Amino acid sequence: MDTTSTSETPITNYGVEDCDPAVPAPPVVLTNTSEMKSPGHGYTLPLVGRERPHAFEAILADKSLRVFADRPADILTQLIGDYAAINSELTQAETTGDDDVVGQLELRAFEARSTHASAMRRHLQQAINEQAQQDGTWSDLDDEERQQLTNAAAADGDIPAGVLYTAPAEDDLGNQVEEELGLWSASVPLVINRGEYDIADPDVTVSEPQSDLETKMPDGRMVVVVVEDPANLLRLDPVDDYTYLQSLARAGVVVVTEREPVQVDELFMAAMETGAAQ
Repeated sequence: MDTTSTSETPITNYGVEDCDPAVPAPPVVLTNTSEMKSPGHGYTLPLVGRERPHAFEAILADKSLRVFADRPADILTQLIGDYAAINSELTQAETTGDDDVVGQLELRAFEARSTHASAMRRHLQQAINEQAQQDGTWSDLDDEERQQLTNAAAADGDIPAGVLYTAPAEDDLGNQVEEELGLWSASVPLVINRGEYDIADPDVTVSEPQSDLETKMPDGRMVVVVVEDPANLLRLDPVDDYTYLQSLARAGVVVVTEREPVQVDELFMAAMETGAAQ
C-alpha cells in the first residue's frame, strides 16, 4: 500500500471521509501487512469526516487483518460468526424501543461471545501447555495440576475448576453448609471463560477458580497477592463487547489501540484536502 502524502500522490480514501464525525462511523477493515508499522510509517489513519480517527485500532494477526472501528462490536464481528447479524438486529431493536426484543438479542450476543470465548480458552490453553512442556515448567506441576491443564485444553473437557477444596458457607435459608471452591496455585496459567460460570444456571456446578499464586516479598515471605489480572489465571470475560475485547487483548489474541478524540490542526487539514483534490 502506498501511504505517502505528497502533492503527487493522493491520500487513500477509506470510505469514511464524508461521514459525520460526531456519530460512530462504519469500520474500515484492511489486510494487515508487515509494512504497516504505525500511522505515518507504513499507512495513514482513516479519518472520519476528515477530522478524527476511529476510537479503536485492532490487529487480528491470525486473520491478517487490521480493523479501525468506533465500536468494539465491529472488531468482534471479524472474530465471531453471525455477530454482525446479531448486532444489526440489536441496533434496530434499540431504535424501535422494544425492550423485550433488546433483552433477547443482548442475551444472544452474550451467548455468541461466550461460545467464542470457550473455543479461545481451549486454543490458548493448548498453546500454553505445549510451551510449558517445552520450557520444562510442566515437570514442576503435580499430577492434579497437569490433569486440570490437560482437561482445560480438551475439546470435550469440563469447565476448568482449579484444585477443589470445601469451605463453610450459608444457604439461602441461613443454614450452615459446605461449598466447593477452586484455587489455582501453579505458575503455568489456567485459562478460563468467565461466561461459563453462571450461578443462576442449575447445570453449572463449579465456581470460577481464584488465583492462589504465591509471590516472594523483599523480606523473604511468600504471600498471595490479590491483583485484578493474576499471572497464572488468564480470564476471558464476554460480559460485554468492550470487556471481552480487552480480555482478548490481554490474552494476546488481538492488539488493540484506543484513541481519544483529538482536534486536528489546520495544517494537517490543509494537507488532507490537497491530497483529496489530486
